[in-house]
Amino acid sequence: MAEPSTADLAKMIQALTTTMNASISDLQQQAAALQQAQPQAFSGSGSRGSGHGDHHGDRPPRFQKLDFPKFDGKSDPLAFLNRCESYFHQQRIAAEEQVWMTSYNLEDGAQMWFLQVQQDEGTPSWRRFSELLNLHFGPPIRSNPLGELMACKRMSSVAEYQNRFEALLSRVGTLTEAQRVQAFTTGLQPPLSLDVEVHNPQSLVIAMSLARKLELREQYYTTAVPAPPVPRQDTRGLLTRPPP
Repeated sequence: MAEPSTADLAKMIQALTTTMNASISDLQQQAAALQQAQPQAFSGSGSRGSGHGDHHGDRPPRFQKLDFPKFDGKSDPLAFLNRCESYFHQQRIAAEEQVWMTSYNLEDGAQMWFLQVQQDEGTPSWRRFSELLNLHFGPPIRSNPLGELMACKRMSSVAEYQNRFEALLSRVGTLTEAQRVQAFTTGLQPPLSLDVEVHNPQSLVIAMSLARKLELREQYYTTAVPAPPVPRQDTRGLLTRPPP
């Protein structure tokens, strides 16, 4: 077989160049088509993602992780029940799972109490569970909570009285803001109660703040301002009294 001449080699190189140019042109066209279709694909996936989000819209984001509270029966159960209800609302816990989840987080005496409740009446509803827990572990003020609130008086510091007042207030029920202010101010007892009334606070928060500030002022004057010196009687030039 005769070797190709220089002219034949040139023709072959030109044919290969033409084929490569055509292939590159086709690739460029395909890449452009993909770039145009890519935003549509992303928009379609976004719409599907939004639909998926709507399907799970009743679930909280994963970064909102809360620890379920514990209860051992040694403190007021009202705060524990309030934290449980906040957890149920945040995590979208179904009603039929609330008592089961709460009972799993009971400890010590509270856990033994719940075992007895299950033996007596089965697994109660959340409302019944809250009522039984309050009756067993709550303070004995169920008969007259408003009377207990009005009988609450300041015995030591304003902070200690404020804590007792707020614990009783949470069990009284609905009161107007003026009634809350009057009950708190009355329990301060004179003269501090009179000093707070002079400022005429319009909310319980303001009344509590005033009481603490006035208490600090009273402590400041008691400790910082010294008592006036007692004048000494000048006895110079007086004769002493003779002994009997």
